Amino acid sequence: MYITMSGLLAGQTALVTGAGRGIGRGIANTLAAHGCAVAVNDIAEETATATATAVEATHDVETVAVTGDVSDRSDATHLVERTVEELGELDILVNNAAVIAPQSFEEIDESSWQSVMDVNLNGVHNCTSAAYDELKGGGRMVTIASTAGLRVSPLAGAHYTSSKWGVIGYTKHVAQEGAEHGIRANSVCPGPTETGRIRSITDEEDRKERAERDIPLGRWGTPRDVGNATVFLSSELSAHVTGVALPVDGGFTIL
Repeated sequence: MYITMSGLLAGQTALVTGAGRGIGRGIANTLAAHGCAVAVNDIAEETATATATAVEATHDVETVAVTGDVSDRSDATHLVERTVEELGELDILVNNAAVIAPQSFEEIDESSWQSVMDVNLNGVHNCTSAAYDELKGGGRMVTIASTAGLRVSPLAGAHYTSSKWGVIGYTKHVAQEGAEHGIRANSVCPGPTETGRIRSITDEEDRKERAERDIPLGRWGTPRDVGNATVFLSSELSAHVTGVALPVDGGFTIL
């Protein structure tokens, strides 16, 4: 359950991509719980609108649903323009939209490789490019990478792992060049996180066994765990933090 927690981000506006469900919805809720107005993006209008409506009702913050495909450069530009038009500004860009494809190396063909890269990596660039001028003067970018970008994915394929390594490198570079414009850029690297999509491709008993075996804290992460890290990297609590890749994984990557 999400409840209003503080005014830590009051007066701030965020665009969260891929926020119709799962981790993105958790991020939108957690930002709003700290007083942030939120533009909720999803490729499907129905899920974007449903999330935006629920977030606004729960947290009494201004929201807007912005439908579009982040892999399309013109759509990405539209998302940013609509956010600014409806909410007045853009202070925080959360690049969360991603696809996960549980394929073995030999199953990956040119089409599946390209579709993962188009969303997971090119989509981050498209939205960042569209938002860059709006973020100058103190804006923050948070990319949702993965512990797959720190080693490899135990669930998804080589294309997913490669895209997340790329996202982390891309974010570090934006942090380097964006600093002179007052832009901070950081990545959150979720470990095994229980979402509807993950539940659909895994077995409950297997998840429990993996948690006991592979995660020192003994449980899979939740979208709210990722949202809390995003709030930290979006707020003045992290005013001197840029270019980091923060694992939110219950200790998964220390084993």
